[in-house]
Amino acid sequence: MGWKRKLVALRQKFTRRQRLVVGGAAFVVAQVGSFSYPSQHWLYLLIFGVIVFSSAWSPEVYRKG
Repeated sequence: MGWKRKLVALRQKFTRRQRLVVGGAAFVVAQVGSFSYPSQHWLYLLIFGVIVFSSAWSPEVYRKG
């Protein structure tokens, strides 16, 4: 399954608010973890958090029309 299909499945499974909470929590945990235990592996969690957090953004809210 391609990454686009996985993103669509993620959007259908979780609500916008849930994606904001999960993405924000993953981002915060990755930041705290990278300062506490520096390693390269925290980057994977950071990327996941940013993708989930940004998938909650709705362009329809900001459209003028």
